Amino acid sequence: MITGYGHFAQLADSLQWDETAIDLTADAEAWSRIGDEEREQVLGLLAGFVVGETSVATHLTSFQAAASTDDAMRSVFVAQARDEARHARFFDRVVSEVAGVPGSNLDERLEHLRERVSPDLVDLFEERLPAIAQRVADDPEGLTAAVGLYHMILEGVVLTAGQHALLDTLEKLSVKLPGVHKGMELVLRDERWHIGFGSRVIQSADIVDDEMEELLKAGTKAASAWGDLISSADVDKVEHLHRRRLKSVGIKFW
Repeated sequence: MITGYGHFAQLADSLQWDETAIDLTADAEAWSRIGDEEREQVLGLLAGFVVGETSVATHLTSFQAAASTDDAMRSVFVAQARDEARHARFFDRVVSEVAGVPGSNLDERLEHLRERVSPDLVDLFEERLPAIAQRVADDPEGLTAAVGLYHMILEGVVLTAGQHALLDTLEKLSVKLPGVHKGMELVLRDERWHIGFGSRVIQSADIVDDEMEELLKAGTKAASAWGDLISSADVDKVEHLHRRRLKSVGIKFW
């Protein structure tokens, strides 16, 4: 069996950052000067991240509990949950302090933000993820399948597609948002090791059954949940990355 989960915990510790230390003052001042079309694009992508990261930060506790017999693996899930909670707080700061999304708390802001993303994206994070997290809580044997959905598809395809799309959009804006750009780069850095960890968990499993293989193969289309918010080029990019990751864990497309 392939081991080495402790490496990911050490990596996580070395990559810590404070979302409250990112200065969003210039971003807030620049927001009103961004063109309407550009602003709608950025806000749509930010909305997807608030929906996704908030759900992830809530449901990763089930993954930790399911890994209770492997202290090294559990410590990595704990580290990842810490990252995801930070990501959720960062994106909520951005939509509140920069974009001015109304609401006195996160729940109220989520009501406005869900309207900006597709039902498919909401379903992935607020229906499918909670459902598989509950199954893991009921039966820890389902942990590998849960990692397949979350790390390989939701993080590896859906969130990665959105991250690349947002960075590309920010770089092309007529008015720059330096704080948002910096935070997005740090989030992407975290997500890279999360996906690497998920790949290791699947690679270390005794078997990858037919159902799991079909789930992972279906993940190539998951980026479409963003709809028109991301380009076909970004979809192609993450599909290629996903296929490479599947090959690394022994799954091949014919």
